[in-house]
Amino acid sequence: MSPVTIWLLCGVLGIGLELIVPGLIVIFFGCGAVLTGLCLWLFPAMAIELQLIIFAVVSVILLFAFRKMLKKKFFQKATTDKDELADEYVGKQAVALTEFENGRGKVEFKGTGWEATSSDEIHKGDLVLIVSHESITLQIQKL
Repeated sequence: MSPVTIWLLCGVLGIGLELIVPGLIVIFFGCGAVLTGLCLWLFPAMAIELQLIIFAVVSVILLFAFRKMLKKKFFQKATTDKDELADEYVGKQAVALTEFENGRGKVEFKGTGWEATSSDEIHKGDLVLIVSHESITLQIQKL
């Protein structure tokens, strides 16, 4: 098997491995291997040392140049959805369904019962304000 084929196969394998290994890192080393294979195809007499230098330099340059941009582009939606979800709760009113004991109880919000915590004294039927949420527990304060 020729060295060009080996570099290209390693590159394609690295790019494909990114689908299994998260983090947007392996893909850049795969691209570095593909580009090294293309350079070797253009200049077949290239020494192995130069091939390794090209691979390392190109991979690191691609990693630092594009990782942040691609991560922001492909993974920004998750943080946006979380912010939109916070907007759906925070600042809204709910009604206490139970007496709060040890700062914990239940509230009704949008027709659904929710676990809630509060440092205020909350009684059944009190109107409360949602100040934040953590997972499925609302943090509230008395109105």
